[in-house]
Amino acid sequence: MTRLPTERVKSKDRLLFILQHLIHNTDDEHRISQQELADLCAETGHGTDRHVISRDIDVLCEYGFDVIRTREGRKNYYHYGCRELDIAELRTLMDAVESSVFISPRKTECLMQKIAGLSSCHEAEKLCTSVYTGKVAKSENHQIFLTIDVINQAINEKKKISFQHYTFDGNRNRVMRHGGEVYTVSPYMTIWKDDRYYLVGWADNREAVRTFRIDRMAIPKLLDAGAVPRPEDFDPQYYYGTLTKMYGTGPEMDVILRCDDSLMSNMIDRFGEDFSFQRSDQNHFRATVHVNASDTFWGWVFEYVGRMRVEGPEEARQMYRERLMRALEDCE
Repeated sequence: MTRLPTERVKSKDRLLFILQHLIHNTDDEHRISQQELADLCAETGHGTDRHVISRDIDVLCEYGFDVIRTREGRKNYYHYGCRELDIAELRTLMDAVESSVFISPRKTECLMQKIAGLSSCHEAEKLCTSVYTGKVAKSENHQIFLTIDVINQAINEKKKISFQHYTFDGNRNRVMRHGGEVYTVSPYMTIWKDDRYYLVGWADNREAVRTFRIDRMAIPKLLDAGAVPRPEDFDPQYYYGTLTKMYGTGPEMDVILRCDDSLMSNMIDRFGEDFSFQRSDQNHFRATVHVNASDTFWGWVFEYVGRMRVEGPEEARQMYRERLMRALEDCE
């Protein structure tokens, strides 16, 4: 019997068909017998028998694919073993996507399906049903990945970008900041902090390094102009550490905080384990941290009223007093 051209093509594709089936449908708990695999190939036009299947599996193994063969009685069984990411790693990635507020709900669902698809169909089903999909306040910016793509291209090509930045008015409508001002920025890096995603770069309009929330950016335009080189004293790790939160601006300074011992974990979460500290008394420690003393920093300090006190420098103490006075005035 003469095979049709499509059958000949499918026969040549048999190795790929077998590999795809094993990756998608098998794992440590779900195997397929040599005869079942031969029958499947025959049913789909990849005509073969179980002896050819054994040779095909040998070829896949020779090329580094982790096809595991087990024998029970007189039967051979196969399943795909080591994957690029194990289940715990996939679950961690899915949890990160789900909790990331800058990813829109629609894109979250798409990414979670793609991540789950890196496992077998059986494990993917378990992952999708076991990951908690809570009511996280998600961004509705559906174009954020287009924005990230342009930023990444600009960083790699050392080009400037231009964009508008928006906020929300009292009626919850989007409005462009500063009357629709167009920012021209030389991107240096992106930062993910406090479940937000930020661009850090040289802003021509401000003649300084500035931070912009990426989910609040209109899609940027890649410019032909070359980027302004990083200032010689620009240290990404140092810059990251100066910002308690990645928005708001204020003077940089070393602030001395007297903290209750119960706040040590909070301080490490915020500043890492490298900040300078010493014992103040039996129940308190004194920490020195370098910060951007913006309103958001002081808002963070206010969270620990009664357990945290600003001890220096005097400029910082005065800034704290002024905010305390305004808070008291608002209570009258």
